[in-house]
Amino acid sequence: MVKLKTMTPLGHASVSFISGKLVRSLSVPAVILGGVLPDIDFIFIFFNWFNQVHRVITHNVLFLLFASPVSYIIVSKGRKGPVSLSIFTGGMLHLLIDACMDNNPTNGIGLTLMWPFSDTYFSPFNLLTPSANSQGWQRPLLMLKSILPNMLFEVPFYFISLFLIMRERRSRTFA
Repeated sequence: MVKLKTMTPLGHASVSFISGKLVRSLSVPAVILGGVLPDIDFIFIFFNWFNQVHRVITHNVLFLLFASPVSYIIVSKGRKGPVSLSIFTGGMLHLLIDACMDNNPTNGIGLTLMWPFSDTYFSPFNLLTPSANSQGWQRPLLMLKSILPNMLFEVPFYFISLFLIMRERRSRTFA
């Protein structure tokens, strides 16, 4: 039996892609960007303090409320609103998934949704069983290796994404 740890960035990107395709008013690339943006904190993975900040600084509403207006400033005139909303939507999808899929008790279950106003971890329900012997992110390479089996759980999202891409290309070819 595969013990799930969390969703990988590729899984977040796939779920974001599918969601962006389902809601026509959203910008698909921006939803995908928003869907993986909270994991930008992985640039610090090899620092000793990473486990204490992962799912804190970039996994909260304030971070998304900051990222969305930044995109509004960067994006060209006609797409500002849809792109900002799409980044926020993708980010909120990421937060919801991470809040419900966490078995690493070494840095709290869930995420700090209202940080810096509250350090309380938010997890409305957890689809995973917290593992008392979890390595956490103190040993990043071991943790990354242990996440690889999760990709089996994510395969349906990959296939749905691939199907949507192929269907779109096919409709353009025959249009």
